[in-house]
Amino acid sequence: MNPFTANSDWTISERSMAQPPTDTRPVDARIDNLSAPDTGRGNAILALLRLVRIEYAVSGALGVFLGAYLSGGRLTASPVLLSAAAVLFIAMGCYAFDDLADLECDRHNQRADRPLLSGDITTRTAQGTGVISFVMALITLASSSALAGMPIVLGAGVALVYNKWLQGLCPLKNVLFAGVFPTVLLIGLLAAEGSLRPVFLYVVALMFVAGLGFETMIDIADIDGDRTRGVASFATRYGGNVSALTAAILFVAAGILALLLFFLPLEPRLWGDLLYFTLAIPLAAFLALTGVELLRDFSPHRVLVLKRYAFLAINSVGFAIAIGMIANVH
Repeated sequence: MNPFTANSDWTISERSMAQPPTDTRPVDARIDNLSAPDTGRGNAILALLRLVRIEYAVSGALGVFLGAYLSGGRLTASPVLLSAAAVLFIAMGCYAFDDLADLECDRHNQRADRPLLSGDITTRTAQGTGVISFVMALITLASSSALAGMPIVLGAGVALVYNKWLQGLCPLKNVLFAGVFPTVLLIGLLAAEGSLRPVFLYVVALMFVAGLGFETMIDIADIDGDRTRGVASFATRYGGNVSALTAAILFVAAGILALLLFFLPLEPRLWGDLLYFTLAIPLAAFLALTGVELLRDFSPHRVLVLKRYAFLAINSVGFAIAIGMIANVH
């Protein structure tokens, strides 16, 4: 499931990419006026949701519940709910500060889908949103499990440190953000006081592979801006062709790993279960097709489209696993 620091956004932001811009001035002109008061352009609530990548934040929170369930912990325990809320708020804060840190890079890449560049959000609003989100996260963390809170705080700290000092290290960016995909599962395990069951460890590995493919793919869209700012990523180091091939291989591998849960005796409720197999086959095929389409066209615009499908498929794999297990509870 999704992380609190993945440097990407999904449907809400992409919908704005598909619509004609409400502000026809050049991006440079809009950026020069970022601190100006909002004049009513666009929907303020929608712009805030785009800023904090609400779909990713919610996905990360749901990942906490998935981790609690896979580990056999106490799913209904209050620390699980509080930890999920903390992940939600941490993610929102990290995305707000991430957009502020990547302002020049996004400017170079002409990312008009970013609300800071489109003028729908001011820098002050973004800063305030980030601060408020972190304060809310601290409030929920104070009442949640101390063990579960440790990776949440550590993850937020690493994200902020990376944006400030570590952007020149390759391939830290891809590995760091990919690692957040399974981190929310670990938070769920700690909050629910679960155990390291084989199926839990397997899904952690599956999500890391899928997340690494996802992060490798989306960096292709920002390759020019990242190179200009000296941000080291797999894409800036090895180029779009190699990155597209690597991401495609990782997507195929993630799909195969999802299917193998039907054939391997890791989890009795999924082993040989036709319901799970029926759900997993189209998702594995969808991931593979996403990789194939990426190889055909890895232009920035196409990458921004394909990441929506990859995000849906990766999250759907987690839901399919949970559905398969829940449906076979006796």
